Amino acid sequence: MAKQIEGVYERVLECAKEEFVEKGYKDASLRIIAQKADTSTSSIYTRFSDKEGLFNALATPVVEGLKEWFLEVQEGFHQLPSSKQKQSMFKYSVDKTELLVDYIYDNSDILKILIIGSDGTGFSNFINDFVEIDVDYTLKYLALTQNDAIPSGRASPELLHMVTSAFYLGIFETVVHDMSREDAHIYVRQLQRFFMCGWKDILNLQDR
Repeated sequence: MAKQIEGVYERVLECAKEEFVEKGYKDASLRIIAQKADTSTSSIYTRFSDKEGLFNALATPVVEGLKEWFLEVQEGFHQLPSSKQKQSMFKYSVDKTELLVDYIYDNSDILKILIIGSDGTGFSNFINDFVEIDVDYTLKYLALTQNDAIPSGRASPELLHMVTSAFYLGIFETVVHDMSREDAHIYVRQLQRFFMCGWKDILNLQDR
């Protein structure tokens, strides 16, 4: 078995990132990636199996890391007493969303590929995974706090999904538009204020 040359794996990943950012998954060329990494396409196949395997090597750590953090945030809030959840829901959301923006910008190149250039991969609808998690925990919040948003007709699971999807798509738009990290934080805080007005109406919390 031939010994793999040290450093090639890392060079291929870096050159692949540049190629995927520039052209998206479908139009990215393994031949060009190999040329830029000063290696051969066969060496890429040896290390990553194919183009999808190479893309997954870049995307999976970022998406799984974000999902793990996101689940910890949601579960951490869910474990609070119902009275504490009612009291701190909006502040908790604001604080954690600030951290989400930082995670996005710590991995902005990969996430930009996922948002605008991942058609044809298993990540093409990755934001929906986070929407589903958020909606699931929102329903748990409503049940735990005995909020009547759904029985009253002010909301439905379908509406929660649409509203939550719009919110997260808005957050990820920051990297699509190449905002600076500082501008992204400003934009997302404005976005949250807009959505909070709607949530206060849905949850019947206009006096808070």
